[in-house]
Amino acid sequence: MTTRAESDAFLEALLARLDADPQVVGLVLAGSSADWSRRDRWSDHDFLMVTVDGVQEHYRTDLTWLPDHEGIGWWFRETAHGLKVLYRSGLLLEFAVFDRAEFATCALDRYRVALDRRAPGEPDVPSIAEVAAAVQGRSTAIPPADPVSTLRHFLALVYVGTGRARRGERLSANVFLRDYATAALLRLLQSLADGATGGADRLDPWRRVEGTWPDVAAELDAALARPVEGVGPALLDVAARALPPRWAGWPAEDLDLVRGLLERP
Repeated sequence: MTTRAESDAFLEALLARLDADPQVVGLVLAGSSADWSRRDRWSDHDFLMVTVDGVQEHYRTDLTWLPDHEGIGWWFRETAHGLKVLYRSGLLLEFAVFDRAEFATCALDRYRVALDRRAPGEPDVPSIAEVAAAVQGRSTAIPPADPVSTLRHFLALVYVGTGRARRGERLSANVFLRDYATAALLRLLQSLADGATGGADRLDPWRRVEGTWPDVAAELDAALARPVEGVGPALLDVAARALPPRWAGWPAEDLDLVRGLLERP
């Protein structure tokens, strides 16, 4: 946990350091780091850094370029490009380091470009802001999955997960029901919203559901709090209430089939 002042100071120090480094050509703030209205004491710092070609791996393995790097408690390599860093102060960083070509393959939701330049000797290439806009546009231009297929995927996950719970495979059932099935239902809700998702996160269906669909979020929270054997039927109840008002031609019979099968002795 960090205060607003500490977070402000960190970003100011980070930008100052990167601005003074000629091998860094871009800094893109993401998530709540790009939108201070969403920050609270639990918020981390999300950012993407862009370097000249050939040096990006150095910044992924030697973290002395970070402000107050002596205060790092631990860090780990999460993906080929990304890291998580936890400071002993409680400040958590989630960031990735790219060259220009790698940056053009990433996905962005909300963002703010804080540093954008060409290094000496770099060819005439698109700006970081231009690439970021194209990346965001590409990620949101992907058409949503067919809603019937997504619904049936959700129902299959509920059916399989509940069966595993009743078989005694509780660990597998927890993953199927509390993770896979719930995520599928949230993605279906997003697709049915036809872009009118308010503050929902287009890359992570779990984020900011409470502010977008508070009633659905409360029902899901209650469903997921049940013992694993009851999670599947509770998820079906949530879907049966949440989806029909948003879906003309709602295929109720698809859900009813799974519900009937689960109610068999």
